[in-house]
Amino acid sequence: MQKQPAPLRSEKTCAAHFDPFTSRLSRDIRNTLAESFVDALPQLDDSIYRRAAEQWLAENLGDESTGYIHDRLKRYDRAFNQIKENRIKDAKLQALIIWNHGLFFEVHEHLERIWQATTGDEYQALKGLIQAAGVYIHLKFNHRAPAGKLAIKSSNRIQKYSDCLTFIADLNLLLDKLNSLDPVPPQLTNPELQS
Repeated sequence: MQKQPAPLRSEKTCAAHFDPFTSRLSRDIRNTLAESFVDALPQLDDSIYRRAAEQWLAENLGDESTGYIHDRLKRYDRAFNQIKENRIKDAKLQALIIWNHGLFFEVHEHLERIWQATTGDEYQALKGLIQAAGVYIHLKFNHRAPAGKLAIKSSNRIQKYSDCLTFIADLNLLLDKLNSLDPVPPQLTNPELQS
C-alpha cells in the first residue's frame, strides 16, 4: 500500500525543512530524483523516476523527506504526462514544461545535458537559463543574496544571447522577474505548447 502524501499545508512546512543546501540526505534525494526524472524523458518511461522514488521511500525517511518525494512525484507525473501526451520531443520545449511545474533543479539538470553539447552563443544562452533556474532554487530557500548575484549573471547572459532563446515567447517577463528578484517565477510559454 502506497503512503499518501501529506496535506498541502504540511507539504509547505516539509519543504522548509527539506534543505539540500544544509543536509546531505536532502541533497542526495533531490539529486537522485532529478537525475532519474531527466533520464526518463528521452525514453518516455516514468518507471525510471518511480523506481528511484520507491527506493528512497523504502528507507523509512522522516516526514520532511517523504513529503518532498511525494510532492516531486506529483509534479513529475504532471510534467511527464504533458510532455508525453503532447509528444514534445524538443528538449528545450520540455525544459519550459518542467519549469512551469516549478521543477527548477530538474530544469537545471535537463538543460545542463543540452548545454554541454553546445558551443558559442547557444552555450552562453543556455547557461543563462540554467542560472535563472538556480535563482528560483535559491529563492525557494530564502537565500536572497546568492539568488541576487546569480540573477544579475543570468539576466546579463540572457539579454546578450537572447537570439538563441527564441523558443521562449515571453523572455522579457523572465528578465523583469530576474531583475526585480521576484520570488514568484514566470510561466514560460511557446506557441507550440499552447493547447
